[in-house]
Amino acid sequence: MDIEARVTWLSKQSIGRVQLAQERSNALLADVSRWRKPEPIKTTLHCKEPPECGWYVEVDSVDPPPRLEQWGVQLGEIAHHLRSILNTTLNRIVKADGGTPAKSLQYPVAYSAAQWRGAMKRGQLRGLPERVVRAVYACQPFVWANASGTNPADNVLAVLAWLNNEDKHRMEIGGTLAGRWVEYEGRIITPDGVSVSMRPKMVFDWSLEQGTRIVDADTSPHVTADIGRTTLDMQIDVLVADEQGKTTVLEELLEEIWSGFQQAQVTMMVAWADVDVDLNRFAGATDFQQGSAFGRAAVDAVVGNGAWDNDFVRRQMKSPPGLGSEVEGDDGHHEDWKFEADDGLRGDASAVRGVEWASLRGVRDAHALPRTWRGEAD
Repeated sequence: MDIEARVTWLSKQSIGRVQLAQERSNALLADVSRWRKPEPIKTTLHCKEPPECGWYVEVDSVDPPPRLEQWGVQLGEIAHHLRSILNTTLNRIVKADGGTPAKSLQYPVAYSAAQWRGAMKRGQLRGLPERVVRAVYACQPFVWANASGTNPADNVLAVLAWLNNEDKHRMEIGGTLAGRWVEYEGRIITPDGVSVSMRPKMVFDWSLEQGTRIVDADTSPHVTADIGRTTLDMQIDVLVADEQGKTTVLEELLEEIWSGFQQAQVTMMVAWADVDVDLNRFAGATDFQQGSAFGRAAVDAVVGNGAWDNDFVRRQMKSPPGLGSEVEGDDGHHEDWKFEADDGLRGDASAVRGVEWASLRGVRDAHALPRTWRGEAD
């Protein structure tokens, strides 16, 4: 078989489970979307009693409540499927080359050169051709981190491994709620009847408990007797905290683990398919040594032009306003969610074109932006 035929054959071996993971991803996103669409949060706007200055939005009810625990379970299940596909692909490669997979065969995710050496000693890549071992090495979080000057734990493959471990150990992944953006435009009416346009300081409580103030606006020094024409739009997101305590919006986290999986999976497939691949094109190629000298020097500070060293999956950390945070009202901007990933191979690896691969395009259920409260009064 030529390179394209070998990649096509290997990709088809795992397509069933890839599609299953995609179906689970669709179901999770659709579930969150359904909760947002009916605007389940019922609230009431109140003016503060003098001498307090301002107004607040009080939560009356949330029906249905957000299914944070269930969404965490679903996220862990998706991570488990993706992580398992990487392992089964290694098994298929060994069998395709006429070998017998070792019980220790498992796709490693190393945060350091020492962890990589440990994985090699345990035989996690035993029986694989060197080009595949190098491909796996090129995708490791510590190689990526040394080349980019970032934290290995922020690599998307590391995030996938962490979520899988949390699910495997039956630890609660869960989630919390927070606001992605706030758009405010409005006026207040002072006790003497003057209409004032201003940007209040706003504090948010995203717990959504009945009676809490999801928004508390301070209009000092102006006492608010009434609300003039006002519009307040908010987007509430589901956040998931990782092992570093950093929070990521659930939809972004899902996209990240798919990116980590795709990079690792496609890299393996192409490396196995191309028996004559130039090993020097791999990330960290100059420091790849199986002997005791490996790991003494830092991995390449400059990544070459190899087919598998594209760091397009760098994680973007975003921190929406948290519980009790203070934010100036502004004209925030929100971009529609677009969950897209590669249909096939990335970078100039190909030689291989037109390989069928499960596409993630369109998995996001785009919908009109939900509003927790929108008030307009003259």
